[in-house]
Amino acid sequence: MKKIVLPILFSCLVSFTFGQSLKKATSYLDDKNLEKAKSEIDAFLVKKPDDAEGIYLKSKIYGKIADSAQLSSLVNGDARAISLDAFKKAVADSNNMKAKLMIMKDNYQPIIDIYAGYYAEAANAFNTAAASGSKAEFAKAMDLFIKSNEVGQYMAESKWVNIGKVDTTLVLNIAKSALNAGKNDVAFKYFSELADAKIKGTHGEEDRNFELPYQWLLIHYQNEKDEPNMLKYAALGKELFPDDNYFDLVLIDYYRDKKDYPSLFTKYNQLVTKNPDSVQYHFNYANDIFGYLYNHDDGVVVTNKKNLLNTLHSEIEKAHAIDANDVNTNWLYAQYYYNLGIETRDSALKIKSTKPEDVKTKADLNEEAKTNFTTAIPYGEKAMAQLEVGYKKDEKSKFKSIDNLMQNIYQSLQQKDKLKEYQDKYDQADAKFIN
Repeated sequence: MKKIVLPILFSCLVSFTFGQSLKKATSYLDDKNLEKAKSEIDAFLVKKPDDAEGIYLKSKIYGKIADSAQLSSLVNGDARAISLDAFKKAVADSNNMKAKLMIMKDNYQPIIDIYAGYYAEAANAFNTAAASGSKAEFAKAMDLFIKSNEVGQYMAESKWVNIGKVDTTLVLNIAKSALNAGKNDVAFKYFSELADAKIKGTHGEEDRNFELPYQWLLIHYQNEKDEPNMLKYAALGKELFPDDNYFDLVLIDYYRDKKDYPSLFTKYNQLVTKNPDSVQYHFNYANDIFGYLYNHDDGVVVTNKKNLLNTLHSEIEKAHAIDANDVNTNWLYAQYYYNLGIETRDSALKIKSTKPEDVKTKADLNEEAKTNFTTAIPYGEKAMAQLEVGYKKDEKSKFKSIDNLMQNIYQSLQQKDKLKEYQDKYDQADAKFIN
């Protein structure tokens, strides 16, 4: 009988000894004596490497060590990564009900602490990088935010916490860190996650910080000459942030560079309709029409000129009504009437017939041209007068351009005295615009 009893007794003693080791490790953990707690649990797991309770306790101990900068030397490597690995192993042991109960009793706190710990460490690295501009620190922040996100998604998939498939602020921070670190491939991945999920802020509330993914992707696809995706993210950005004109303005630049004038003017029409009180938008719309009509490249066939001239005049009027002193608007207004005068005069010059009705038409056209030239004058004068206040050096070139326009107007009107006056102003500009 002794041969039967002794092994059972030995087994009981071993279990008691191992149980005592776990209790000691737990006691050290409770007392925040993490060095001894680590030593105790490491020794325990050398003898019982597959014990789910011990593995779970290791996760708790290493997680606490990871939270203490002073104790980092106790662990060779990433204490949080070790803690995470131990937690996953403990959870994976479906046969150990006691370990499962321990984890549930703790409300999964160790894994939550790992998630939060990586996030806090990442935020500190990001702030350090922001102060120093260090790409290496931004890359470190990126890696830590990614680790936090991976832990968060692991918890979400296990249904322990309520974290969405896209952890909004965390994913944005990954992308921003990557962008600053020069890791555009990583930035692309996480910006796309946010934009494709139509994230505009936390809890569905609009947050302008979340415009960045849509803005970045818009420019990215523009540079890649991928128009379908460029338009996709422009549309998403406009849908989610309707008060921001950024997306319209980028598309306006894009269509202008592409010389897609119908799309350009359609986009402008949408912009000024949404912003009726903007001098800048009305002026820019008119200015781009003017450039298309009068300054286009060779070979460009101007279409719908009459309607565009009407729109041009309407947009200048609207801008001028908002701010009658705006230099650029007055300058453009003067150019508009001067060009009308030139076109009308050229139409008159083409009439060679001496028939009475043709002679009358020619005279009427010449009178209309004169009226257009005369109408241009007050706008040019107003623009020059605004620039003559202060004689700022960086405005000299603009002043000379307007002065040159005025010379052309008076030359067309054959008013030599006024032509001389503006020639003198032009010559004196270098001496006056020195501030």
